[in-house]
Amino acid sequence: MKTVEFKVAPHVIYDAKMAGKIVTALSDVSSNVFIISANARVNAKSIIGVISLALKPGDKFAVSAQGSDADKAIEAVKELIAE
Repeated sequence: MKTVEFKVAPHVIYDAKMAGKIVTALSDVSSNVFIISANARVNAKSIIGVISLALKPGDKFAVSAQGSDADKAIEAVKELIAE
């Protein structure tokens, strides 16, 4: 399992639309992917889970992935919301 820590970029508006983009970006990876914040650990392929994190610019979070394309999964989340 690979886990990388990030911070939400200042320009990111984290809403249902952004959560949908994250889930869509991960739809073609086979790895198990989780986003971990101070309050929760959610399946990053679950729209409800990702929305429930309610991240704000500057919040710290981690992406944890296990599988053959774990690096691809982590990079997908990073490109969307991390600094």
